[in-house]
Amino acid sequence: MLPGHLHAFQVNYQGREAIFTPEQVLAALLTKLRDIIESQLKDVKKVTDCVVAVPSYFTDVQRRATQAAIQSCGLNALRILNENTAIALAYGIYKQDLPEEGAKARYVVFLDVGHASTQATLVAFHKGKLQVRFWEVFGIDAKESPRAWLRLLDECEKLKKQMSANQTPIPLNIECFLHDKDVTGKMQRAEFEELAAPVFEKIRQMLLRLLEETGVNKEDVDEIEMVGGSSRIPMIRRIIQDVFNKDPKTTMNLDEAVARGAAMQCAILSPAFRVREFSIKDSQPYRVKIMWSGGASEGGESDVFVERDEFPFSKMVSLYRSDAFQVDARSWRISGVSPGADGQPRKVKIKVRINPNGVFTICSATMYDTQVVEDVPQQDGEQPMEQDSQSQSGADAAAPPAPAAAGVPANDAAAQPPAGPPKPKTKTISTELLVEERLPIVYDVQKYTDVELAMQAADLTEKHKADAKNAVEEYVYEMRDKLSGALADYVTEADAEAFRSQLTTAEDWLYDDGEEAERPVYEQRLGELRKFGDPIVERYREAQARKPAFDAFDTAIIRARKAYEDYVAGGEAHAHIDSADMEKVINAIEEKKRWLDEARHKQERKPKTDPPAVFAHEIAQKQQVLFSSVVLPILNKKKPAPPKKKEKDPKLPADQQPAAGDPAGDNPPPPPQPAEMEVD
Repeated sequence: MLPGHLHAFQVNYQGREAIFTPEQVLAALLTKLRDIIESQLKDVKKVTDCVVAVPSYFTDVQRRATQAAIQSCGLNALRILNENTAIALAYGIYKQDLPEEGAKARYVVFLDVGHASTQATLVAFHKGKLQVRFWEVFGIDAKESPRAWLRLLDECEKLKKQMSANQTPIPLNIECFLHDKDVTGKMQRAEFEELAAPVFEKIRQMLLRLLEETGVNKEDVDEIEMVGGSSRIPMIRRIIQDVFNKDPKTTMNLDEAVARGAAMQCAILSPAFRVREFSIKDSQPYRVKIMWSGGASEGGESDVFVERDEFPFSKMVSLYRSDAFQVDARSWRISGVSPGADGQPRKVKIKVRINPNGVFTICSATMYDTQVVEDVPQQDGEQPMEQDSQSQSGADAAAPPAPAAAGVPANDAAAQPPAGPPKPKTKTISTELLVEERLPIVYDVQKYTDVELAMQAADLTEKHKADAKNAVEEYVYEMRDKLSGALADYVTEADAEAFRSQLTTAEDWLYDDGEEAERPVYEQRLGELRKFGDPIVERYREAQARKPAFDAFDTAIIRARKAYEDYVAGGEAHAHIDSADMEKVINAIEEKKRWLDEARHKQERKPKTDPPAVFAHEIAQKQQVLFSSVVLPILNKKKPAPPKKKEKDPKLPADQQPAAGDPAGDNPPPPPQPAEMEVD
């Protein structure tokens, strides 16, 4: 048992006994889930944000423990969401036919029959909005049992699933159940329903209480959705039909509804996604009462939140105190309080809040004191300035003088006596107080984080070790099969027998002395086997890839040669290319063709068990160099563009227009003729 914890788990970890708190166990589970997600998502290297769904009946202590577990594994909890709220979100965000704001809400009952608890929720839906009204919870305590009992529970679970779809008797068989004895039996659906009748009756009463406490008639309920794996039991469907006089629906994924709703909430809260706006008004399942004591004044208590209050929500609580005092919901101490100048208690406002995670906290405390402000009297001999003589105090100082009443001179109005004595000026001074949180359990998150990181490092080391061991085992089995199959033609009989002997030796070592070896030892063993096996695999792979490489090179040479023959025959496709360039093409092609034929002949003369005379990547490289540097740059030359014919300019005279033989208009215009002399 750890200090401050009601429960802990004693396990055998790495050959020694270790004690883990429930928060550490949950952190380990979340770490495993994060590893699974990161291995499946190619575009996301690291998962940092999450939304965790918890049962709606989780108390403040359980929610704080969940927060500590999430922080311990290095995740950022955007929100701790109630499971029934997640189900409602997964249902409502895709609905396009919900009523508009202000219209009658659509009431939907969600019945979640899970592995350890059953929860019923009534949700009021509007378009883009949901409000959780109330829920009831029915939990089943898990029992600690030996291995045989767990096996029996597992078989009973399988039996229950089969009875949900079959009315005939279903057999139950467990081999070597206890003391090397086999257990057999059978059960049919009617017998199961009779045995579980008390549980089914609790579900019926829970649904009736749901309608009674929310004040909603069963006729006003529009739909009933069933989720949870156990909701497949036919009796639960009959109970819903009997209570609501409606058939339940199963339009949602029964097993993943909660997870999908939590994922949708995470996307809504994340700035990386654009999601349809959908607001949530959740409901508080428990009453929250605060009590205060300490100081000269008497203590007291008050209900700051009651059942079915919406959250997140904040409230202000005002008290009159003259000394430091303690507030108990768990325990908060507010210090720095002092009496006023007159010795009376001062007003203290406490801001309490239930945050989006359903956790109660005292956000702040402020002390207020009202003081009288006295006017400073003027000294003798001082004459006030004209501006000061007309000034007024407070808000009236900046206001223009009020006009005199009708028919009354201004001097007479000013000479009238004041209505009464002036009110004293006061001001309110606020002081922020120190709020100390004193919870029954203080989670050492940093210590949990260090332990979790150490376990993650140990897990990674163990994983690498297991991967290295599995690699040796897989290689032994794979090569042993292939030596009698695909690789048989590429290894001599003597080499094959020698390699089989090495594989057998490695297998015997693996299950004997190498059972608990370290990672470097496995990697060394695998390297020794690969030295013998990799050349055989290489010969096989080259034989498979070499023929396609030869064929591709031959096809490319044939196409290039056809282009040259078309050029020699006077074809128009390559007529614009210079003859010297085409000679370069044909010479390079013939040279590579001779190399290709020679390499092919060398390889054909070699047996399959010898190293290759030429590799497929060499053939591909020769082809790529030939065509990228010589053939394609020449054959892909573009034809020169034909000369453009210049159009006549309508603004120029006819003698300055371009001639018919001068389409481009390059010839200079004729010189102007001299003007004739004028004769009288």
